[in-house]
Amino acid sequence: MKEVITTEMKKAFRSKGFLVAALSGVLLAVIQTIWAYQNIYQVNMKERNHILGLPVTDEHYGSWFQTYIMQGWIGCEYYSSFNQFLFLALPLFAVLPYSISLFSEWKSGYAMQMLVRRGRKQYIISKAAAIFISGGCAAALPLLVSLLLSACYLPAIGIDPISMQNVVGNSMMWSALFFEKPVLYAISYTGIVFLYGGIYAEIPLLCVGWMENRFGTLIFPMLLHCMLFYGVYNLFPEFAAYNPAMFVNPSQLVFGITFRGIVSVTVAILAVEGLLLWLSNRRRDFL
Repeated sequence: MKEVITTEMKKAFRSKGFLVAALSGVLLAVIQTIWAYQNIYQVNMKERNHILGLPVTDEHYGSWFQTYIMQGWIGCEYYSSFNQFLFLALPLFAVLPYSISLFSEWKSGYAMQMLVRRGRKQYIISKAAAIFISGGCAAALPLLVSLLLSACYLPAIGIDPISMQNVVGNSMMWSALFFEKPVLYAISYTGIVFLYGGIYAEIPLLCVGWMENRFGTLIFPMLLHCMLFYGVYNLFPEFAAYNPAMFVNPSQLVFGITFRGIVSVTVAILAVEGLLLWLSNRRRDFL
């Protein structure tokens, strides 16, 4: 089992799909950082210089708050459209690295050889593990790169609530971390993004045997995500806090998100994916 998993991991992280997803994520983070530096940080510094130039008796003297790392981090930067684009395209980043590999290997006949040599259980579990981890890494990479880049010019200190520069309210999930330890908040929420990157990456694996079109298998997670983001959210807004397409965003665009709710939904989704993976592969003919 260990040898098969190692082989699949190497194939996943050396694939062209992972390279494309990683470069795209890094490029997005870099462009967003440049935009944030020019339109948030520099504007804030101009305001600071203006405030400092006022006489002490002026009523606006001292009414300035510096920008913080969370305002430059793509996970919570809401002044531009980069945040929304990233979390709308999240399934695409996740599936590019390795999700379609089982589909290709079934078509080429490689999967049949692996099933005979290694057994169905070892091969499928190893494939699923490599897909999950590579998809999670591709989804979380833009957030990590953006956090590092933001730390190069913004202070990683707590946010003053009265500055009104925060996107997370006092009553929202992990608000204490957001205000007091923003880097820990960013890393913790990146873990959630990693988890759902892996979940979305597994969906094409479940479609093998049910869908015959390569492009359709690859794009299906994106369609499902858009349906949750637009359709389900608009039809059932009262359940938005339990909608993965909504609560995966660190900005917490909807109210009522709780860690317990995220855990409950995630466990349910993983259980369903595990069941479907078992059902879709337990009787598949390969001879």
